[in-house]
Amino acid sequence: MKKYLILLIAVLCVAQTAIGFTIKGGVSYTVNEARQIAFDGVAQKIDMSKYKEYFVDKNFEKNQELLKKGKKRYKDRYLTKFSDGDYAISYKDNTIIGFYYDKKGHLEAIDFIEDSDYPQRSFKYDRNGKLDSIDLVISGDEQYLFEPTGELGAHWIGKNCYNEKGELIKTRR
Repeated sequence: MKKYLILLIAVLCVAQTAIGFTIKGGVSYTVNEARQIAFDGVAQKIDMSKYKEYFVDKNFEKNQELLKKGKKRYKDRYLTKFSDGDYAISYKDNTIIGFYYDKKGHLEAIDFIEDSDYPQRSFKYDRNGKLDSIDLVISGDEQYLFEPTGELGAHWIGKNCYNEKGELIKTRR
């Protein structure tokens, strides 16, 4: 009887330990499944008059100074510099919206991040409010970028970018 009791206790201890482990896995989508998720309920055009205060970067001089110094954060905002001289700003009080500016500080596009968990969608609209692209982030390692027409612009897996045919088109560091 003692053997069975000890065996039962051992099994319960092992079972309790096994229950404590988190199972980690990923979700995989075909391009068509990703496209369907990405475009579900997306507006093709938005009213840009709501964002007219952002048409010109009101802190252009300061932001240029910060970007030249390689600063990515400043009091109320986050900055991202691109290799062509363009840059983006997201404000700490509302990080789900990103504003993209040209070298002269004129608004080029607005990006809206919809979800906080994966899959995460973001929608980019040009300065006229017309849908520019949709980004569907599946995980920290995978994302799809779609054109407004539904065409796949890029499928990133890790550091590699593929086209709709599955051909490698570029890499990132």
